[in-house]
Amino acid sequence: MTPWSAKITKRFSTVPANARENDFYAMGHTINFCIPLPDYTVAPYTYSIIDSHDSVNFIIEFEVLLEDKSVLFLEIKEPAEITLKSAREEADSQMRKRMGDLAPICPLDTLNGVSAFGTQLSFYTYDKHTHILPARIPPHPKLETDTAPLNRWDCNILEDEGVQRFQDLVAEIKRECEQV
Repeated sequence: MTPWSAKITKRFSTVPANARENDFYAMGHTINFCIPLPDYTVAPYTYSIIDSHDSVNFIIEFEVLLEDKSVLFLEIKEPAEITLKSAREEADSQMRKRMGDLAPICPLDTLNGVSAFGTQLSFYTYDKHTHILPARIPPHPKLETDTAPLNRWDCNILEDEGVQRFQDLVAEIKRECEQV
C-alpha cells in the first residue's frame, strides 16, 4: 500500500470538526493522486436532485473519464448525515440511479462508484452482465427496513484499509482500461 501524499494528508487534516459536504470536495485531488493524467480526466459535476426532500439540493460528483467515457465516479455527502437513515437511503438510491445512467457508456464490463460521507466510503460496482453490488435491500411492505445500513460505509479513506481498498480499486480500473 502506498500511503497518501503529504499534500493529501495535510488537506484532510484541515477539515473542521463540524465539517460540511464541501469540505470534502478536495477528495477529487485524491483521485488525481491515484490516476495519472493525461490518460484520464477527473471532472467535477453537479446536478440537482429532482425528488429531494429539500427545496434546493445538488449532488456533487467526480467522474474519472477515459477519453470521454466514465470508468469511476465518487459522490460526496456531508459526514454528519451518515447517521441519518434517510440520508443513507437517498445516497444509495442516487448511486444506483447514476450507475444506471453511466454504465451504458462505460467502456469496461464493470462500472465502479464510491459513495462518501466525509471520509467514510461505500464501494459500488455495476457489472453490466449481472447487477449492482452491494445488493439492494428491498423495503418490507409493513415493517420499517433500513435499506442502506450504516455498516455499508465500512472504511475510512484516511485509514490503512480505506487507502488500500481505494488504491486497489483504482489499480484494477487502470488494468481494465489498458485492455480497452
